[in-house]
Amino acid sequence: MSTFNFASIAAQLGQEQGISFENKVLSWNTAADVQDVVDALNKQTTVHYLNLDGNTLGVEAAKAIGEGLKRHPEFRKALWKNMFTGRLISEIPEALKHLGAALIVAGAKLTVLDLSDNALGPNGMRGLEELLRSPVCYSLQELLLCNCGLGPEGGSMLSRALIDLHANANKAGFPLQLRVFIGSRNRLEDAGATEMATVFQTLKTFEEIVLEQNSIYIEGVEALAESFKHNPHLRVLNMNDNTLKSEGAEKIAEALPFLPLLREMSFGDCLIKTNGAYHFGEALERGNERLEVIDLGFNEINSDGGLVLVNAMGNKPKLRILNLDGNSFGEEGSEMIISEMSKLPTAAALQPFQDQEEEDLE
Repeated sequence: MSTFNFASIAAQLGQEQGISFENKVLSWNTAADVQDVVDALNKQTTVHYLNLDGNTLGVEAAKAIGEGLKRHPEFRKALWKNMFTGRLISEIPEALKHLGAALIVAGAKLTVLDLSDNALGPNGMRGLEELLRSPVCYSLQELLLCNCGLGPEGGSMLSRALIDLHANANKAGFPLQLRVFIGSRNRLEDAGATEMATVFQTLKTFEEIVLEQNSIYIEGVEALAESFKHNPHLRVLNMNDNTLKSEGAEKIAEALPFLPLLREMSFGDCLIKTNGAYHFGEALERGNERLEVIDLGFNEINSDGGLVLVNAMGNKPKLRILNLDGNSFGEEGSEMIISEMSKLPTAAALQPFQDQEEEDLE
């Protein structure tokens, strides 16, 4: 069985060569408009990355760039965020199809695909389905889709494509090693989150999962929590600004013992309240010693919950940031929490209290 040499790719990163038109604020409609990009692709022998961030790309222009990309089997980083501003909904999938088809012809091996800040939605996902299932993505390590408006339907389409990719890569002898998924601000809701949980549980390779601000409630949280248990290499987990409540915090807390390498956990503005803090505190007191960053701000936690969390920090020697701001500690409760934290070697990790609600004693 053949295997893809990720160590070899990592060794080459220091000698990366590429082309950047980042933030040129250009409007590319025709082939003539992107002649500079095409010329650069034709002239440069080695192109590991192409950065088109901050321009706006039409269908004919994308087709022309694709012709240039066909010459580059060594291509591995598609840095294509924020490149469809002002485009019609019909243009986006067609442009993506041209770019993806070119990479397939080239035989490229992508390690990074960044399409953040593009209004993809389910319609845009149709332009990615072939690429995401192809050998081009067998080597994919980072998938960045922040603020793409996928919605539940787009999340479902993405999930199916990635599960197919996983199966295709295994069958070809190139096991998929997708490590990073950034999917914030996509309105995934419970349905989309549950679909993505299937991806996480199937692949089992993730080191970083970011799902901020996705309107995820308990049904989605339960599915995600179960999927996290199957990713023991997880180092960064960010679900800020979703609605876990106490029940969701309990489910995440149950997953924490399965994540011994976790370095950053962010569940700020998740409405976990005091009972949720108890669940997290109990779990954290027993493990996750490698944690460096913990964000539980703006969760309506009272001072009892805050003290439970601080008491769980005693076994966190690497702790750099503990954010409990914006909770309901009140002035006296805040002072008690600061006092208890001051007894620990990591006292400096506690972030300043700038926005505290009056304590809710209920």
